[in-house]
Amino acid sequence: MVNRVGGLASGMDIDALVEKLMNAERAPLNKLYQNKQRYEWQRDAYRNINTKLKTFDTYIADNLMLKNLTSKTATSSNSAYVSAVATGTASGTLSIDGVSQLATAARGVGQQINATGSTKLSELGIGETSIELKAIQSDGNMATTATKIEFDPNTTTVDQLISKINSSNAGVSAIFEGGKVSITAKNTGDNKVGAEVQVTSGADVFNKLGFKSLTGQSGDLASGGTNAVFEVNGIATERTTNTFTINGYTLTLKETFNALTTIANKLEAAQKERDNAYASLYEDVKDKDGNIIKFSLENAVQNANNAYSPDIINAYQTKLTEVLGSSKLDETEQAVYTKFKNKDFLSKLSDQDIAQLGPFTVNPDATREEMLAAISSSLDDELSPELKEKLHTLSKEELIALSNLDSAQLTDLRTEVNREIKQNNYNTISKSFLNGLTSEEITAIQAIDFTKEDPYEGLTISDDLKTKLNGLSGAERTALDNLNEQDLKSFKELAAVQIPHDEKKSAKEAADAALAAGQTRLANAEATLKAAQEAAANPPTSTTIASVTMTSSNNVDDMMTKIKEFVNTYNGLIKDLSDQTKQTKYRDYAPLTNEQKEDMSENEIKLWEEKAKSGLLRNDALIRSGLADMRSLVYQSNPAITDSKYNTLYSIGITTSKNYNEGGTLQIDENKLRAALEADPDAVEKLFKNSEGKKEDTINGEKVDTRGYLEKLRESMKSFEVSIEKKAGRSSMTDAEYAIGKNLMDTENRIDTWKRKLEDIETRYWKQFTAMETAINKANQQSSMFMQGQ
Repeated sequence: MVNRVGGLASGMDIDALVEKLMNAERAPLNKLYQNKQRYEWQRDAYRNINTKLKTFDTYIADNLMLKNLTSKTATSSNSAYVSAVATGTASGTLSIDGVSQLATAARGVGQQINATGSTKLSELGIGETSIELKAIQSDGNMATTATKIEFDPNTTTVDQLISKINSSNAGVSAIFEGGKVSITAKNTGDNKVGAEVQVTSGADVFNKLGFKSLTGQSGDLASGGTNAVFEVNGIATERTTNTFTINGYTLTLKETFNALTTIANKLEAAQKERDNAYASLYEDVKDKDGNIIKFSLENAVQNANNAYSPDIINAYQTKLTEVLGSSKLDETEQAVYTKFKNKDFLSKLSDQDIAQLGPFTVNPDATREEMLAAISSSLDDELSPELKEKLHTLSKEELIALSNLDSAQLTDLRTEVNREIKQNNYNTISKSFLNGLTSEEITAIQAIDFTKEDPYEGLTISDDLKTKLNGLSGAERTALDNLNEQDLKSFKELAAVQIPHDEKKSAKEAADAALAAGQTRLANAEATLKAAQEAAANPPTSTTIASVTMTSSNNVDDMMTKIKEFVNTYNGLIKDLSDQTKQTKYRDYAPLTNEQKEDMSENEIKLWEEKAKSGLLRNDALIRSGLADMRSLVYQSNPAITDSKYNTLYSIGITTSKNYNEGGTLQIDENKLRAALEADPDAVEKLFKNSEGKKEDTINGEKVDTRGYLEKLRESMKSFEVSIEKKAGRSSMTDAEYAIGKNLMDTENRIDTWKRKLEDIETRYWKQFTAMETAINKANQQSSMFMQGQ
């Protein structure tokens, strides 16, 4: 650094002079900073558009895709007995011919005990600290896991325990009144194979609370729940709740009626179901010639077990070990390996690295920074520069663990991590792909570099292999890139053994599951038959009335509201995006430099930057293209709808605005739309969302897109988002992954270059002024000498 002489000889303010000169020299750097700011603003503006597109997509998904566009109103012929609400899928007439039993919740009431709400549990002899409860759920099944409720018997009172039970997710309601505890299931319904509320741990607690039949750890706490038994359109059936949905109608049973007929029909149906369940479980189905066409569930399991034989299992396990090996780590090595997070370090260790790490030690009491400093200062013949660099990637815990391993143990760890990598590569790649490779294709794959944009460039690859490779995911291609020819050959051999093994294993598991389901079905059927027999033996008294019928009609007003809300939301998005392409660009308002901001108030800065940001996306081709694609969908017909009166949006009264400046917002001819909804609401819904539509469907021998308008719109917006991400990225991406980010990196590099250049320029100025000062000072000294000699 040059010594700076500040104008003592010349009398000039050198600091001020250099500062003014440097201000002029700094102009190109300021320009770069302004460019960087523009890039950042533009990036943020693009990302803001993507946020709005995602918000609109979520609106479509939540309000239109997951819900029915069609809206219907239900009418019950006798709502005092059965009420109904129609969903958008309600169709036809539904008839409830009778109800013999309403669904009720199970309840258990304990005996009266000598306690009040303030009595501590310990005073009742309770020493346990928790209970676990399972109850029937809203779907009629028992909870798969019990809910644990913890307490301290020495401090918890009876009322507090009741409160804990009620606030838990156990699915029960508890009360304590008059010395008695009552437990009621929150959900109605009959658990066919047991009680509806069960204690799985801490049953003795309830014994002390009056449930004297409960002792030990588990038992039944509440039972007697019933299902609703009714007849619908001539079919006797039941539900665990009184409110349920059939054919798009949500029904609520309120009273029993026509019980005798319903009971008789239910008894007949229950007997038949029990017989069918028994037959499925134990009897083969045969044709007229006695040939088995379907095995019983029991025999199917036996056949599946025979097929999934020990020979099949052993052959697979042998080949698996042969190809992928198995872990050889001892207990000490396994403990280190489990804690060692940086597996990449282990996999890349060379034999030389392992030899050098044999005597490697660190001070376990040192900090990581101190350990790394010691590593950096070690001699190169002790630790090579390359190994030092690798060691700098480890945590303190990993460095300590490494120092406790000898060369043989390190070799074992490297072998294990490479074995795992190989195994992960195999697990990633489709087994059918591996099994289908020919030896020629395995050889050809070795020449392919999947990291290239066109991996087949300059190679002669068969169309069959290209088809196979193009069907792989990115992860599969990455895994394939890591394999040599011998790996692929051995993987093919393993896949050839694994495929039949997995098929037979899956068949066995499916047969086991079917058997378990069949056994449950029989148990439920026998319980239902027993209940039906008891109901027939003791029929209730009920009213005899005409069947209650439900009908539905279209709610056109609600459908109109949904469509108009969608159009308004769509128009808001389109107008917002379109306006951004038309903003005025104020070229005289460049981004402010830090020096400029220092001389301005916050409000002045805000107003200036509003002008500077305006027009960042003016006439932006990317946005205009995205809007054009969205706008074009309005006039696309849907080949899945044969009637031309309903197969385009404009044919049902929805068109784009004729005013070009509005950017393609939608307009509704309400009379035309209402007429279409009244005439064929299903066709209108299909136009918007066709659940059976496909992007590549075939109609009359032609490939067509039969998806609904909303599906196409979401895809168009997704494509729009991807285009924006390529240009402006997203928050999780690095600058190197998108266009503006690359511009920012280039600008940063140029800024760094200019900073160094300005430092050199400032140094040069100071050298020049210092030389001038030195010369003036020398001249002054000579002049002084001459003056003294006179």
